Amino acid sequence: MEKIVIAGGSGLIGTGLANHLRKAGHEVWVLSRKPSDPDRFFLNWDPYAGKIDHSAIAGTNILINLSGAELAAKRWTKARIEELYDSRVDTTKFLFESFNNSSALKQYVSASGAVAYGFDHPEKIYRESDRFGDDIISDITREWEKAADKFSAICPVSKVRIAVVLSESGGALQKLANPVKKGFGAVLASGEQAIPWIYSEDLYRVFEYVITHKLEGAYHASAGNTTNKELTKLIAKTLNKRLLPAVPAFMVRILFGKMAMMLLSGNKVSNDKLVSEGFSFRHADLNSTIQRIFG
Repeated sequence: MEKIVIAGGSGLIGTGLANHLRKAGHEVWVLSRKPSDPDRFFLNWDPYAGKIDHSAIAGTNILINLSGAELAAKRWTKARIEELYDSRVDTTKFLFESFNNSSALKQYVSASGAVAYGFDHPEKIYRESDRFGDDIISDITREWEKAADKFSAICPVSKVRIAVVLSESGGALQKLANPVKKGFGAVLASGEQAIPWIYSEDLYRVFEYVITHKLEGAYHASAGNTTNKELTKLIAKTLNKRLLPAVPAFMVRILFGKMAMMLLSGNKVSNDKLVSEGFSFRHADLNSTIQRIFG
């Protein structure tokens, strides 16, 4: 059993991951800016104010960092882009300062992004060794991982590059499905933009696998690749709903501003590296996964 602390653990992924790791027998605590509640294993911190309960995090064996403002929650104004950056990069730097003198820390596991290789080669399937792109998301991910690598002075570092998470409980899939449920769902532009994806349960298993097998470096947490068109049509079919005509790209840009880049572009990623380490996805078929969620 390890003492595991999860930063940014009160969201969709963090909540599910904490429960998963507790069932596996670990002692799991969540760093939260909410008032501490020992019965729910919450620890107080405020990375923006530079505050953390050092006595509570003492003895931490595994630190998992999921911190980061949600990419698709708001329009990408200049202030919002700074928030996306600070909530990932500055928070990671603060964690490093907080754990810099730790003698118990065995592994640092950072969340990262799978869509970070640029959008110039949509036909390519990217591997972890490929260079990042030059867009906003790629720039943030590059600095995010650079900050994570600071922990290599203390312990081994793992970076889980997460694909789009498919879950019953919320997240990107439910945002895509909501207009379909209401009868005004539509493919975005050509619909050919790539979407690497993973089912939430498999994502929790990836984190557990990285910890138990002490994997170092970057790994794609992606069960496969789909497209906006394939995923939208599959949701509509499962829900027995019709789709409206595709939304033109210019309209998406008007509606979402700079964030439209994330909706109109994408990249494919390979999971060969993780599979070669012995990991096996339980939910690698998109059709059955969507049926599982909505059927």
